[in-house]
Amino acid sequence: MKHARPLLIKFLVASLLLFFVLTLGVSVPIGYVMIISITYTLFSYYVIDLRALPRINNILTCLIDTAVAFIIIFLVTWTFSPVPLLGSSIISAIGIGAGEWFFHKYLGMYVFIGELEDTAVIPTRPNLQTEIAEEEDIHSLKENEEDK
Repeated sequence: MKHARPLLIKFLVASLLLFFVLTLGVSVPIGYVMIISITYTLFSYYVIDLRALPRINNILTCLIDTAVAFIIIFLVTWTFSPVPLLGSSIISAIGIGAGEWFFHKYLGMYVFIGELEDTAVIPTRPNLQTEIAEEEDIHSLKENEEDK
């Protein structure tokens, strides 16, 4: 159940971005946008976010997500559309990659819960300790040394 909310968030972000760029911008049918969104969401979440993100940093994972998004978007639009949409695929992939940066921060806070060093932004109370000791007066130490 802990993966249901992140999957829904990832799907909604990808769907909305693709809807605005591909459907409203280039008039790709909404069915193709749903195919792209579902394919990207499932592949990216289970392969990249759960497997690669704990092992590599957030920047590299975002670049991998952007490349995977571009490949999926371009292949689906190339397969179903008479004209491949290279420019729209690049714009969509960059937008998805930018959203993935924040999504990985969300995963670090709520799914991995501090397991990731680079992605975790967990507000914790720092364990600050101080040492309390009584120091001797420097003048009395000097006097004791001189007496010896």
